[in-house]
Amino acid sequence: MDLLAALIYCEAGNQSEEGKIAVGQVVMNRVNSESFADSIHDVIYESGQFTPAGSGWLDQVVGSAPEDCYNAAVAALNGEGTVGDALYFNTGSGQGQKIGDHQFY
Repeated sequence: MDLLAALIYCEAGNQSEEGKIAVGQVVMNRVNSESFADSIHDVIYESGQFTPAGSGWLDQVVGSAPEDCYNAAVAALNGEGTVGDALYFNTGSGQGQKIGDHQFY
């Protein structure tokens, strides 16, 4: 929970509740996909996937993410979210569903 909430904070801390949940949903979609690792930890720390994990910022905020990021993590773990089976998100690609500053596809 701490790790997922921290990633949500790093990637979408300035986004809406829907945007925060969507980031968590992408992580959970990856956990459930045969194309990615089988655990939240391994999905998040897979090389080249999430910039905050590679930069060390994520490790600095684990356990101290704001409550709204924990709430989004719980929602994502419970299967909530609006991005369907999206496995990726970024800014500016114009691909997929736009929520705040991110595109989910």
